Amino acid sequence: MAEKREDRRKLELPIEGMNCGACVNHVDKALANVDGVADVQVNLSTEKATVELANGDVSLAALREAVQNAGYDVPSEQMTLGVGGMNCGACVSHVDKALEAVPGVLDASVNLATESAQLTLVPGLATLEDLKQAVAEAGYEVTSTPEQQPTESQDDKTERKVSEARRKMWAAWAFTVPIVAWMIPEMVFGLAWPSMLAYQIGMIALALPVLAWAGRETYAGGVKSLRHGAANMDTLIVLGTAASFVTGPLSLVMPIANYAGVSAMIMAFHLTGRYVEESAKGRASQAIRKLLEMGAKTARVERDGGEVEVPIDQVQIGDVMVVRPGEKIPTDGVVLDGESAIDESMATGESMPVTKTEDDEVIGATLNQEGLLKVRATRVGKDTFLSQVIKLVEQAQGTRVPIQGVADRITGVFVPIVMGVAALTFLAWLLAPGVMGPLAEAGSFLPWVVPDLGVVTLAIAAMVAVLVIACPCALGLATPTALMVGSGLGAENGILIRSGEAIQTLKDIGTVVFDKTGTITKGKPEVTNLIPADGISADELLRLAASAERGSEHPLGRAIVESAQT
Repeated sequence: MAEKREDRRKLELPIEGMNCGACVNHVDKALANVDGVADVQVNLSTEKATVELANGDVSLAALREAVQNAGYDVPSEQMTLGVGGMNCGACVSHVDKALEAVPGVLDASVNLATESAQLTLVPGLATLEDLKQAVAEAGYEVTSTPEQQPTESQDDKTERKVSEARRKMWAAWAFTVPIVAWMIPEMVFGLAWPSMLAYQIGMIALALPVLAWAGRETYAGGVKSLRHGAANMDTLIVLGTAASFVTGPLSLVMPIANYAGVSAMIMAFHLTGRYVEESAKGRASQAIRKLLEMGAKTARVERDGGEVEVPIDQVQIGDVMVVRPGEKIPTDGVVLDGESAIDESMATGESMPVTKTEDDEVIGATLNQEGLLKVRATRVGKDTFLSQVIKLVEQAQGTRVPIQGVADRITGVFVPIVMGVAALTFLAWLLAPGVMGPLAEAGSFLPWVVPDLGVVTLAIAAMVAVLVIACPCALGLATPTALMVGSGLGAENGILIRSGEAIQTLKDIGTVVFDKTGTITKGKPEVTNLIPADGISADELLRLAASAERGSEHPLGRAIVESAQT
């Protein structure tokens, strides 16, 4: 694969495999150690890393390799472009180099016979327009629409993750609940029904599906992190459940307590936490989806002397759009002809419409209420006002608040410390049972603490307890999840937060000052008072006024009609 240079000062890389604050630290350090990287911000909730480059000499391949060496991954997708104008091997080489130089392209394979280019891309970095421009600047042209492999939308991906986490949680509990019901008589009354051998084998059989199927991703992530020398939350769960489960088979051949059922309980609780985490992320992403839904889906554009309705992503700068009453302005632009009242409450909060005439600027996704307008598009795609608002919210969710930095530093050293303490605990119980024995006797009033168990059993039980109880789940997940949910709910209610630090600062604010009333209105006028003249009742006044305004599109007229109908 040829070397590719990144021309952008900042890159936003999607990261797969992170699930706790320790993971964030590992990815952060791995990217920061790449030559040419000036700063890194890794966010667990958005599963992205914002990399600031000190120069343009950092290859995307190097960044991806650093992430992979840390035990995580930068996902990729495939795309096929039809390329015209090539007629020799030199042409292939030129197109290949041009495409590989586009930020976001991991690999490009150009075929002269099929006149096509097979691309491997990092999702979200390279756009179709970027690729077309690169081919055009090389002296060739894109001849066919890219046949991109089917990829999930962010909404589908979020819903899939929530659904998968829910399914695994219930699957784990489906086996764990019978384990609990079976264990209680044995723990409390010493009744191993129907026999001790059947009980021992039953614990193993019920626990195995929980670990091998429901918890397989946890095991894969924990083992992978451990292999790369970057232990995380999954590593603790893996060590704890594995140590517990191993006692099951061992109990069949040696005098040791069977904790296989406990391993299933640990995994079930862990998967429940995962489901709660994914659900919180899903609720936060709904705010972004609602913002996206505010925009127009199509636009009526003047082309070749007529009007053509095209998808919004096909509108280009300079296109003249025809916007009729009741329709949304497709994208940001300038009025060429016509006069109308535009409802801009989605952008300004003002409840009253704004009159727009020739040469006035209009904002995409705002509502044309009255007259016919012809608007020349001035900003499209990611440059529009609505896209910038969405980007603002996403950036806020991706920033690291000061308290999160503290949490990440703690979790970065917490996991190896916990593993060390667990190992010392095991050795202490194994090598000095006389010293540690009184601790078990102190808790003998609890049915699951049996001080008469063997030394090895007590050592394993103590080690598992340390590994499981010490998991930094809340510390690593609470801060980024709270930030994501907070900024998402704010956007849903019309409050845009510029940075994560602002959310943390809010707790110290005692007074809020607004520059105008429009920023805190409902965005639509309402009838608040009726002052009738002598000889007419308030109800009659409202009825007459509503009759006169029944066919009006003006917001004040609609407010009067709505008040009369309620």
